[in-house]
Amino acid sequence: MFFRQRFVPGLAIYSYMVGDERTKECAVIDPTRDVDEYLAIAKAEGLRITHILETHVHADYVSGSAELKARSSGTAQVHCSGLGGKEWTPPYADHVLKNGDEIVMGSVRLKALHTPGHTYEHLTWLVFDHTRSKDTPWLALTGDFLFVGDVGRPDLLGEEARKKLAHQLYESVFKILPPLPDYMEIYPGHGAGSLCGKALGSRSATTLGYERRFNPSLKPADEPTWITRLLEGMPIAPPYFRRMKQVNAAGPKIIGLELPGHRRIPAKEVRDRVCEKCLILDVRPKEAFAAAHIPGSINIPLGHNLPTWAGWVLPYDTPINLVLDNPNDLTTVVTHLIRVGLDDVQGYLDGGIEAWETAGYPLERITTLSVHDLARQLKNGTRPTVLDVRTEAEWNSGHIEGAIHIHGGQLEERFAEVPRDKPVVVVCGSGYRGSIAASFLKREGYTDVSNVIGGMAAWKAAGLPTV
Repeated sequence: MFFRQRFVPGLAIYSYMVGDERTKECAVIDPTRDVDEYLAIAKAEGLRITHILETHVHADYVSGSAELKARSSGTAQVHCSGLGGKEWTPPYADHVLKNGDEIVMGSVRLKALHTPGHTYEHLTWLVFDHTRSKDTPWLALTGDFLFVGDVGRPDLLGEEARKKLAHQLYESVFKILPPLPDYMEIYPGHGAGSLCGKALGSRSATTLGYERRFNPSLKPADEPTWITRLLEGMPIAPPYFRRMKQVNAAGPKIIGLELPGHRRIPAKEVRDRVCEKCLILDVRPKEAFAAAHIPGSINIPLGHNLPTWAGWVLPYDTPINLVLDNPNDLTTVVTHLIRVGLDDVQGYLDGGIEAWETAGYPLERITTLSVHDLARQLKNGTRPTVLDVRTEAEWNSGHIEGAIHIHGGQLEERFAEVPRDKPVVVVCGSGYRGSIAASFLKREGYTDVSNVIGGMAAWKAAGLPTV
C-alpha cells in the first residue's frame, strides 16, 4: 500500500494520499487548494489520482477537491458525504456517500464511517490493506473527529447546532469508536496549532489504544459532564470559519494553473487604489513595517500564521495589493491567501517600499519599544494604555497590571474600548500579533501607537511583574 501524509504549517492541515502500488490507482483525502504537490508526488511514484475523498465540509480552509479534479484532466472522481443533508453536500461531488460505502483500489479498500459531531456529515475513512487483512482496518483517517490528544469541536455552527452536534460527538466517541481495535493507527486532519480543537498534540499520528488511555476526551463520563469539560476553555473561533463552510458547501471557484497576483503595480497606481478602497497588505517583517509603511496598510508578516490571521482580520469583499520584502515571496504569500479564500489579489507594489519612498509619497511608522522601555513608561506620570491582544488562556497565565485585554481577532469590533486620548502600547506573545493590531489601530486613526518587541515572552524573561 502506498501511503503519504502531507502537512501544511500554520493552519496545521494534514492531507493524505493512499494508493495501490500494483494497479497504480491513488486517492487523495482532504486536499488543500494548492494541488501541485499531490500531482508531483503522483507523477514521481507513477500513480494515477483516480479518487478524491473528503472527510467533511471544512471550516478553516478552502477544499482543494474541485481544483485537484480539474487539474487531473477531470478524470478523478470526487466522493463527499451526503449524511448532513443537501445543505452540506458539495455540488462538485461525483459520488454522494452514505455510511458504509467503500472505494476499492486493487488490494486497498477505504470504508466510510459516519462519525458526526464536529459536523453533521463527518466521515472517518477506515483503510484496509488486503495483503495484510481483509477484515481489520490498518489505519483510520479521522479528519476533524479524532485528533492526537483531542476531539473536534462541535461549536462552529452556532448555539442551536452546538447542542445537537455535541450530543452526536458524544455518541460517536462512545458508541462508534469502541468496536474498533486498539492497534489501529489514527491519522488526523489537523495537528497542533489548528483552532478546530483546543488541545491538539504535535505528533502526526497515534493509535486508538493510546488515545483511549491518554486522551481526556475519550475518558468515559455522563454526557452533560463530558460536554461541559469539552467546551471549557475552547478558543475563540475566527469568523472566517463560517465563510469557509459556506464556500466549501457551495463549491469554490477553480484557480487553475496560474495563481492570482503576479501583476507588478506601480507606486502611483497603488496610491490611487488606496482611495478606491483597495486593501494594502504588507507582509514584510514587523520591524521593517514599523520603520516605514504605506498609510492605511495592514501588516501580517509572512510566516506560517499568515493565512490564519489573514482569514481572521481581512475583509473578503476588498481587492488586495501586496507589499513584499522580496518578489520571490509572492507565490508563497498568494498560496497562503487562497487557502483561506482570499482570491482577489490584484498584484504587488513594483519596487517594494523603496519605490514608494522614492516617489515621495507619505509614510507612516509605528514606534517599537523594548520591555524595559515599557516598564519605565509605566512608572512615570504619563502612563500609556497597554493593550494585550493575546488569547484568554495567555492572558490568564499572567499579564501586565492595568492592561486592557482584547483578543487580536476581535479588535476591529472593539475599538471603542481603546482610549484615543493617550498613547497605546500593544503587547502580544512575541510582537507578531502586536504588529497586526498596531497596524489596525493606525488605520483606524490612532496616532500614538507602539508595539512591544518580544512581547510578554520578553517581559517575563526580564523578570518584570505580572498579575
